[in-house]
Amino acid sequence: MTKLKGKRLWWLSVGVWIALTVILSGLAPGGKEFVQANKDAGLPADVESIIADRQLEKHFPQDGGMPIFAVFHKEEGITDEEIHTFAEVLEGIELNEVETLPLSKMSPEIQRTFLSENEKTFFVPLTLQEDLEGNELHDLVSAIKESVDPKIDKSIEVSWTGPGAIASDAIELFSRADVVLLLSTVGLILILLLVIYRSPLLTLIPLVGAAIAYAVVDRLIGLSASAGLFTAESQALSIMTILLFAVVTDYSLLIFSRYREELRIHESTDAAMRETMRHVKEPIFFSGSTIVLGVSTLFFALYEPYRNFAPVFAIAAGVMLIAGLTLLPALFALIGRKAFWPIIPKFGEETIEKTSIWGKVANKVTKRPVLFLIPITLLLLVGAWNVTNMEESYDLIESFPEDLSSRVGYERLADSFSPGSLAPGTLLFVSENELTMEELNEVIGKVEEKSGIESVSAQGNPLSEDGKSAKFSVTFKGNPYGTEAFDTVLELRDEGEAIMKEAGVVDTDIHIAGESAKNADLRDISDRDTWFVMISMTILITIMLGLQTRSIIAPIYMMGTILLSYAATLGLSIFLFDKFLGLEAIGYRIPLYTFVFLVALGVDYSIMLIARIREEMRSSPFEDAVRKGLERTGGVISSAGIILAATFLVLTTMPINELKLFGFMMALGILIDTFIVRPLLIPAILILLGKWSFWPKKIK
Repeated sequence: MTKLKGKRLWWLSVGVWIALTVILSGLAPGGKEFVQANKDAGLPADVESIIADRQLEKHFPQDGGMPIFAVFHKEEGITDEEIHTFAEVLEGIELNEVETLPLSKMSPEIQRTFLSENEKTFFVPLTLQEDLEGNELHDLVSAIKESVDPKIDKSIEVSWTGPGAIASDAIELFSRADVVLLLSTVGLILILLLVIYRSPLLTLIPLVGAAIAYAVVDRLIGLSASAGLFTAESQALSIMTILLFAVVTDYSLLIFSRYREELRIHESTDAAMRETMRHVKEPIFFSGSTIVLGVSTLFFALYEPYRNFAPVFAIAAGVMLIAGLTLLPALFALIGRKAFWPIIPKFGEETIEKTSIWGKVANKVTKRPVLFLIPITLLLLVGAWNVTNMEESYDLIESFPEDLSSRVGYERLADSFSPGSLAPGTLLFVSENELTMEELNEVIGKVEEKSGIESVSAQGNPLSEDGKSAKFSVTFKGNPYGTEAFDTVLELRDEGEAIMKEAGVVDTDIHIAGESAKNADLRDISDRDTWFVMISMTILITIMLGLQTRSIIAPIYMMGTILLSYAATLGLSIFLFDKFLGLEAIGYRIPLYTFVFLVALGVDYSIMLIARIREEMRSSPFEDAVRKGLERTGGVISSAGIILAATFLVLTTMPINELKLFGFMMALGILIDTFIVRPLLIPAILILLGKWSFWPKKIK
């Protein structure tokens, strides 16, 4: 078969990608169509809180369902007439999936137990159908609001909170922000490319490539999720969008930079692109492979939201890698020298200008490596040390906007009632024998002696019909999503058997269900997953770096600088959040997500730099090779870093506080890596190590 030559190969590559995009767009659904909540709060079925839920469903099946609270607030005070109106409106909800409290049939004394002491806040609990998820849940909560809110006097503030309302608001926040996120990302990349490179066509090539790759990724995710292979999450899809456009732009800039050099050497654009890809295919391949391997470690996480990130980003990273090796070079090759208009590289021109700022930086670093190595390392270590002050938050509602209904209602209840009453737990006793209230009361008395317990109570008869199980509501002191409540749950689990024995209750198991119990398990599982993923990812990427550099020493200092950069970023961010935002704790997921993406993306720049240095070593002495490698990659790495950091900063426009902090930390880490670690620290280490830099490979 005649070998395809010239532009025919590039046209074929673009044609295949366009055909794939059209076919998938016509046959497969988008990823957002299958966004849904995780079952069992994302926890494994064998953890104690989920076992407690199953036991509760088994012995008290009538108590199933998801709670939601209608919260009414009026600064002038709420009257008995208004309470009666609230009761009538809520009982008038005509939705089969909602169970309302028969408030109007209760005595005024009982009704006023739902009224705060200052008589400004009144709440009513409702129960939603238990098996609702994702959009179904959001639609139901929206229908409840539409049924109730217009019938309440405008002088009264109505808000909805509790697990059902919180989940519904989270779904709405992401659905509102997705389009804004995508448009902001594209617009920002467009502006930055125009400012940095002043070439209109160059701004379009990465965006066209990213748009095609995004369409393919989105449909592949939708196809996989529709087949039940994994659960798609809004947060994962949002971050994936940022990652895809940023990384495709990075690959475009790497190809662009080398293509510009080769066009000054080769008169034929086809020959220039072939030579370009001969040099850049290795860093692109290893860059994409490290991202795939890095995110794939999340497959082994126990916590489902972590695990569900893996397929989304593995699919995205795989498509980005293939696009970087086929689609992007084809687009550049087909446009040719016009891609650089109005500054078109001329055949025979000098490759690098002598006045390059990165040339000056390279000269200084290679001449005085110790002057850069010591202060930079010390500064990074100081930042890393502040990680010891890190505290994690498990309270999702803290990430919501202050004016969001579920947060408003939550804070109203927290101000007017006990914070622990917003998410009480359930103390469940399951025995082989019939239980008596006398022995149960003795056990409850000992439980209430615990410092983290505010009260234990029962609504009506706590015993089941057969008398072999009983349930009580347990209210924790302080925030039910705080570490004190989690520690109390673990303490009760550890001492439950001893308490039962001391009270003379035998052959009886004690279970604790509820939000505090789930988060206590989540804390332990998240810690395990974080350490496992960090260690596994470090080992895998170190091995990949070893394969790329064909060295034992190089992967050690490359990975070491990446880990130091991450730790410094995390520590500095914690300091800034505390001083400027007053945040004492960050979301428990942020450290792991930042590690996965900062390390996977940070290693890209190391690969680009080292690959160019190794190439220069073939024709230059080692010190000159380091200087030339830094000079010739400095521009593309700094440009890529600025664009990548800026795109992650787009996440700060999202209404979820957790994503804002994550976006800021990613941007900070990328800038540290781009302007400090890659151009200053690694070259200084290389020069000081000298002939050992790539051991066992010999350096001329």
